[in-house]
Amino acid sequence: MAIKMDNIDRISDLPSNVIDGILEHLDIQDQVRTSILSTKWRYLWTSVPQLKFDTNFFDSFQYLDNPGPVVVDVITDVIMIHNGPIYKFTLSIPYGDEITMEHLSKWFQILSGRRDIKYLELANFSTAFNQMPDIVFSWKELTDFKFYGFNLSIPPNSCCFKKLVNLYLHCVAFESGALEGLISSCPLLEKLSIQHCDGFEYFDFAAPSLKVLYLDIDQDTKSICLKKAKNLIDLTLVADGGWVSGLIKSLPKIQNLNIHLWFDNKILPIADVIPPMLLKSSFGSIECLKLDGVCLNECRELLYIVSVLKSAPSLVELVIQGYDCIDITPAPDHLEEFECSSCCLNRLQTVDISIKSCPQYAMCLIEFILANSASLETLTFRVGLGPQRVYALVLLGISQDLLLMKRASQRAQVEFLHFGDD
Repeated sequence: MAIKMDNIDRISDLPSNVIDGILEHLDIQDQVRTSILSTKWRYLWTSVPQLKFDTNFFDSFQYLDNPGPVVVDVITDVIMIHNGPIYKFTLSIPYGDEITMEHLSKWFQILSGRRDIKYLELANFSTAFNQMPDIVFSWKELTDFKFYGFNLSIPPNSCCFKKLVNLYLHCVAFESGALEGLISSCPLLEKLSIQHCDGFEYFDFAAPSLKVLYLDIDQDTKSICLKKAKNLIDLTLVADGGWVSGLIKSLPKIQNLNIHLWFDNKILPIADVIPPMLLKSSFGSIECLKLDGVCLNECRELLYIVSVLKSAPSLVELVIQGYDCIDITPAPDHLEEFECSSCCLNRLQTVDISIKSCPQYAMCLIEFILANSASLETLTFRVGLGPQRVYALVLLGISQDLLLMKRASQRAQVEFLHFGDD
């Protein structure tokens, strides 16, 4: 029986939105290859609203003896031939590539004529240059900007990014006043991430629309003042050891606070990051608190955390990751700071505490939480004490003590987990 052939060109008859979706999910090399599918597809890739020259793109030329000139020509041709709007542009320059400042400036000059780019991502791993081209600051339609590995200075008479909403800065070296000038000229900025950047000692900038802030700093940062970021609700601070006491000078009433402390050998208390005087004024609205790198074997640290909890009546979720420090002093039997006239953590529902050292102080904290959390649903306590067979009696004692602790919430479940080398 003969089979009748179907001569319908189904791939050319696909709806336009389906074709656009296919092209947007392909690498630039595969987008160009679709030009051979049919006459209709020949030039469709030239109107895809995003251009992405990432690691995969550069890796595809590694089979050549000298890929540099070919890569430059391909990028230039693609940008020149593209005839539609470009809403998203990504360029990740690898280490050792032959792209120069002249090439970058040429491409940006062409792209600047489009005036429709909203998302720009630039990563520079090259050693040939490190200065951000000034022409970028004329792209007034940008809403998202990510860049890595550049030196940043604000050109004179620059109006910067009036529509920018999200800004991500990674391994950026700021010239004097550049960071302040950049942030203050972005009135709609809502999300800011600064990681491993140099050139600023004081963070005190006007950011009236800022809602989410991620700061990864080292000892060069002397102070953080967020008084001018009144709408901030989410703060993540990653701090390397060596900062001065009282790092954070002011805080708005935020909802989510994440603090990650990293040390070499010296233990630095979390109270040196956020002074106790800020607790009552700034912690009343906190709903989620995550502390990573605290030393629960220090009485001062433990009492500070208790003060934090007493100052956070809206707290719903608490996560504490203990720092692996030596147990120096015996745990207290009773302290006035652990007393509350009423349940001060009425909204707390989830608690997760992890430690890698002796658990006495952590047990005091858990006892305080269980006794003062009327809405608590789950408390997870993770202890790392080495091989379970060695510390079997210690772990059994912890389990028994947890069962005997008074609970303000009748539905509270306590999960005790051990992790270590078995």
